[in-house]
Amino acid sequence: MPRYRITVSGKDYDAMADLVRKHKISIAGHTVKKLAKGRYRVHAHADGAQVRALEKAGYKVKRHEDVDKAGKQRQAEFRAASKKRLAEGTQVAGVGRYLTVTEVESALSAVAAPPNDSFTELITLPQKTWEDRVCHAIKIAKGDGLGRPGIYFLGGIHAREWGSPDILINFVEQLTQAYRTSTGITIGPKKFTASQIQKIVNEKDIYVFPQANPDGRHHSMTKDPNWRKNRRPAPAGRTNPHCVGVDLNRNYDFLWDFTKYFDPSAPVRNSTNPCDPEVYIGPSPDSEPETKNVVWLFDSYPNISYFIDLHSYSEDILYTWGDDVDQTTDPNMNFQNPAYDGKRGIANDTVYKEYINRGDKAAVVKLARRMREAIKAVRGREYLVEQALSLYPTAGTSDDYAYSRHLVGPNKPKVYSYTIEWGSENNPTPFHPPYNEMQKIIQEITAALLEFCVRAT
Repeated sequence: MPRYRITVSGKDYDAMADLVRKHKISIAGHTVKKLAKGRYRVHAHADGAQVRALEKAGYKVKRHEDVDKAGKQRQAEFRAASKKRLAEGTQVAGVGRYLTVTEVESALSAVAAPPNDSFTELITLPQKTWEDRVCHAIKIAKGDGLGRPGIYFLGGIHAREWGSPDILINFVEQLTQAYRTSTGITIGPKKFTASQIQKIVNEKDIYVFPQANPDGRHHSMTKDPNWRKNRRPAPAGRTNPHCVGVDLNRNYDFLWDFTKYFDPSAPVRNSTNPCDPEVYIGPSPDSEPETKNVVWLFDSYPNISYFIDLHSYSEDILYTWGDDVDQTTDPNMNFQNPAYDGKRGIANDTVYKEYINRGDKAAVVKLARRMREAIKAVRGREYLVEQALSLYPTAGTSDDYAYSRHLVGPNKPKVYSYTIEWGSENNPTPFHPPYNEMQKIIQEITAALLEFCVRAT
């Protein structure tokens, strides 16, 4: 049965929460929009029977593309471009299509090699993936010393979001080339001076882990275009292909056991069912080798004080928290206080709101707005700066985990954390849009990351 990308609008918060609680609809990322008169709109995936059930329940539904059919077309374009590259002998740079899993790793190794080796370091992550792949990150820094802020960029967690590794490869290629040649970087109308580039590398440590889920990404690019999870083997006796994998961005050690911490009626987009096709949280927090690799970088480089995880889609820059509405007045109301277990996750109530230090919130919003303006400068796209909660609460995510570390372990540094949801909901196959559009997204997000590196101190 065909599955469609759909736009669903409902009359109020409870109606939209029921999409998760009652109708079990697969919501597509942070795409919730508030409309007039208390209505909301969200993008989702659903088959024909689900669409009819939603319409019968009073929702307004608009069908877009058949996501599986359109995804197969995107795979076919990828294969055709790959064959052309092999026939012409084109190098990885400028291939005119998404990079393969192997090409991402090759490009990263090339950036870390001479003549860049005096200011780069290729980092081998300790955990092999379920399909026995070795992952790498890169450190870009000239010199060392106390007080250098560390900035950590992560990509490729969700398999179907093909463009995040490409964005980060473009970022490291542009940054290292400009530093080595003492030149600036121009992206459309947006300019970064040679002096700014030198200061980034000479005064800060940049850590980039571009492809954290290579197994899932390869599976999405070659088999199931809408695959989201990693490739953890299915439990014994389970033959449904959906029983493979864990949603890595539900696997971090932050309120991971959501059934304990959240109100039973909270529309949390998490599942304890190993055969959930999208949001299975795994058997335990940090259970997955890919999650362990992400955490290992935080533990191994304690000067990391900024973190951005790249995802798609909806043109958002999201900041902490994702589990409930932020508040800055009552520090006793926080995720570690067991008195609030079973009460979190209802966006429009007064029972619980997640505490964040007022100064921290001001700082993260200021930097997010800087990124928003850099993106807008490239081609006029308007990204929304907002709290990660939006309408639907989350648990076990990377950005909340990163910021929570210093609160759980006082010896750990504070990490200002973000998720960027790149790409418009109006693109066909918005998780992996046509590559001519992806190239434009790559440039605008690269501008945002460079602006972040300039402004983070």
